[in-house]
Amino acid sequence: MIADEIREKISGIVEREDAEIAIETSSMDMSAMGGSGITVQIEGRELDTLQELAKEVAGIVESVEGTTEVSDGLEESTGELRIVVDREKAIEHGFTVAQVFQQIQSKLATATSATSLETEIRDYDVYVKNAEDMALTRNLVKDLTLDRQKNDGSKETVKLSDIATFENTETSMSVNRLNQTRYIAVTAQLADGYNIGLVSDAVEKALADYELPDGYTIEMTGENETITDAMQQVYLMLILALIFMYLIMVAQFQSLLSPFIIMFTIPLAFTGGFLGLLISGSEVSVIALIGFVMLSGIIVNNGIVLVDYINQLRAQGMEKKEAIMTAGRTRIRPVLMTAMTTILALSTMVFSHDMGADMSKPMSVVTIGGLTYGTLLTLIVIPCIYDVFSREKKGEKHERKKLFVKAGKKEQADE
Repeated sequence: MIADEIREKISGIVEREDAEIAIETSSMDMSAMGGSGITVQIEGRELDTLQELAKEVAGIVESVEGTTEVSDGLEESTGELRIVVDREKAIEHGFTVAQVFQQIQSKLATATSATSLETEIRDYDVYVKNAEDMALTRNLVKDLTLDRQKNDGSKETVKLSDIATFENTETSMSVNRLNQTRYIAVTAQLADGYNIGLVSDAVEKALADYELPDGYTIEMTGENETITDAMQQVYLMLILALIFMYLIMVAQFQSLLSPFIIMFTIPLAFTGGFLGLLISGSEVSVIALIGFVMLSGIIVNNGIVLVDYINQLRAQGMEKKEAIMTAGRTRIRPVLMTAMTTILALSTMVFSHDMGADMSKPMSVVTIGGLTYGTLLTLIVIPCIYDVFSREKKGEKHERKKLFVKAGKKEQADE
């Protein structure tokens, strides 16, 4: 894999303390339809709590087999000097917490443009700055003084360090929100040879026992969510396809039984499709499910050709079992021809190595496997099912005898 070769070649660079390299990959497969592998969103109000939860969740995700390059979402963070005001000490000196931060903010505020000078070449911004102002560092912030006017009109100077403590922490450079709620996303790439669905299920099970504080939630998003939504849509598409096929055949056959018999070809085809995926080592992906939808529409043609001809022969007066045998011998060639043309046409997609071939391969594997397995068993299973479910109607035998008598075959009818 290209990503592995890149990691191998830059291994010497990564060992340096001042270098950090991240490699992201995506495969050309319908199972990868957006997102970055596995994503776990932690939602809540307090950023500090979110950061702690993100680190713990990242550790759990990293322990799941099949995950790699786990990120706790805090890579783009920066150092922060946090000023924690002691409310009681501030009150003793006549300050409220809001007043303390107002004075600090005024001392930290940067100068803004007061006006601008226009020339023929460009415009120049003019800033007004106090000569006594200086660039504040963290150490200088700790030495800041706050001014307060007493009731008697005199001024009091209070050192910031006397009423506040200082903490050096790390914080995210940006705050992400979803539906007006803060969140941090823990992401992980998929290791080589692992299925996104199976690994996501394992991550969900690992996080099931993790206890969250009140007001905080965990949600699986990213590629797994996209695939799950797409598969649900394909499942719905498949169910509707089966319903519409059955209703159309009922309208054409003017019967509920014949379409019911023909629908038995679909489980046979699906079995062949899953066997094709198993033999080829392909995963059940969205594009593979689309192949099953195609297969359900193709495979019923064989059953329609067979059952319709059996019905025609019986309508002409032929006995049920004889009609089944005759239809099987007569229709075997067109059934095999229609299946072989589709199989040979799709085989080019299976053995192709062009760009994008991996995306269409699962669909062709499902269709070829289902057609091969389903067609062969259709010629055996459908006649047997027809014989079991389709009964000779009363008077049908009598009518057949009358036809034989009119044709001068009374002896055969008596037998």
